[in-house]
Amino acid sequence: MARDQTSGLSGGERGEGRILDRETYRKLTVRRDGLAATLLLLRIAFHAALLAGASLLFARGQTVAALLLLIPHFVTWSFLGWAGVGHELFHRSVFSVRWLNTALFRLFSILTWSNYGYFEVTHPIHHRNTLGEGDFEADPQGRLSPLGTLALLTIDVGALYRRVRVLALNAAGVAPGGAMAAIFPAGSDAFLKLRNGARAVIVGQALLIATCLWLGSPFLAAAITLAPFCMTFVNRTLAALQHFDLRASGVPGDYESSTRTVILGPVAGFFYADMNYHIEHHHFPSIPHYNLRKTHAAVTARRRPLHLERGYWRGLRLLARKGFFTSGRPLGA
Repeated sequence: MARDQTSGLSGGERGEGRILDRETYRKLTVRRDGLAATLLLLRIAFHAALLAGASLLFARGQTVAALLLLIPHFVTWSFLGWAGVGHELFHRSVFSVRWLNTALFRLFSILTWSNYGYFEVTHPIHHRNTLGEGDFEADPQGRLSPLGTLALLTIDVGALYRRVRVLALNAAGVAPGGAMAAIFPAGSDAFLKLRNGARAVIVGQALLIATCLWLGSPFLAAAITLAPFCMTFVNRTLAALQHFDLRASGVPGDYESSTRTVILGPVAGFFYADMNYHIEHHHFPSIPHYNLRKTHAAVTARRRPLHLERGYWRGLRLLARKGFFTSGRPLGA
């Protein structure tokens, strides 16, 4: 069976054949390049159409109409990143050509102001030891203040400042402090990945802004570069649902206590790249996201996941009931 870069072992090799039989697992891991390309082109066309329409309206002086047209663009842009298709591309499970997955993962990371060098180091740890020691990616106790909730519903200026500041520091060669210092010690290969990734994000964003200005459209530059920090409430709450108020299982390869699956409709599932089937993804990270719905059906035919929510709105109510929208340790930027 194919090995997955996050953990070194495929789901079947870790003994999860008891959840899926080998033949079912083999079929579900097959990459379908035509389908993957179609889904990717749909995403690109969606954003391109909204950006083109909004730019045209803005040029005609219809500023309010242009901003209204950008709302669906803003709401869905962050799904290109790590809580979305970028995450699936990192696992190299979307296309059969491995380098294409990596190239697109890094491109989408740049477009969402995300340091791919950081994710390439921390995400394997997250999969190997979900919510356990050294997993700085998932925060099961991170909460939102009322002001933080408002920021996610509008423009998260604080997240923009923190992201740019950290990128600038890392790009300048400043190593992280605190607990993160153990993962990215100065001079290590991990830190070089972090530094080089930060530089790539800054250079990429600078080139994007320069290109838009060269084309005579500062509006377009703002609509793209600020998008990762505009109206990210849906993205961030779905990401929180993956692990909020859960705990490490303590058993390698067992994610029932640490991970939650949320059933979404086809539209939300499309933009989220089926990451809502998160228990299934953790058990079988090498299965392409477009096969996770079938994986969920195959898994639930044998057993019901411990943590399962049906629908985004029920998920929101769960977060509210468990105190997610209260002052506390804030979510990371």
